[in-house]
Amino acid sequence: MIGQVGRTQLSLLGSVQPKGNQPVQTLETTNETDAIDVETIDSDSIVYDKYGNTEVFGINVGNSLLANQFSEEDVKRWNQINQEQGPLKNIWEEIVGTGNTGYSTGYSMSFFDFCYLAEKGKMVNPQNALSSDEAQQQIQSKNWFTFFKNTTVNGKGIDVQDAMQHLDILQRCYEIGLINNHGGLMSSDELLATINKQKYDEQRAFLEKQYAKDLETKELEVNSLEKAKQVYNDSI
Repeated sequence: MIGQVGRTQLSLLGSVQPKGNQPVQTLETTNETDAIDVETIDSDSIVYDKYGNTEVFGINVGNSLLANQFSEEDVKRWNQINQEQGPLKNIWEEIVGTGNTGYSTGYSMSFFDFCYLAEKGKMVNPQNALSSDEAQQQIQSKNWFTFFKNTTVNGKGIDVQDAMQHLDILQRCYEIGLINNHGGLMSSDELLATINKQKYDEQRAFLEKQYAKDLETKELEVNSLEKAKQVYNDSI
């Protein structure tokens, strides 16, 4: 049974269990449903190569669209998860190409973008967002236990019970609309369209607010002028 997703710390173990006092990786989720964050890091920390890959804090994050929002601590943690091929990476690889309708939808979403959006728990696409019950139904429709049982990393099986705990992250992806209406992870093209729409809506809202403010100022100026005229007429 998949638990309710609140503010939790979800274990992100790789295929090898921690030894001794080795820290366990975690992926934090929140209940927030705000739009994608717009905070950015120092542009000097981001480098682009000729193939379109992005390097942040010395780490290659692929064709990331959200690299300017990553913290150094997060990037290092996500990179460790990526290298260890843990359950979260297995889930990403399974859903990133699912639900394709037969035509190209552009590049797959970067694993690092996926981690960022899943962890921050912000609303990505309200049109694709599912309720908690609907998300659970979608997850239960696929036999993830068998999937993890058949998954190997470096020729070895993984801890299936531990991997099953990571399905809470998948539920979060459904709830914030990160899964498209074809049943697959949003592509980079779809994510870019979402980001551009958000920027357009924000700009339009700003311009409308500025127009209303300018209109109010003009009305005050007109009223002041009319009052001045009236005072002048009364004084004659």
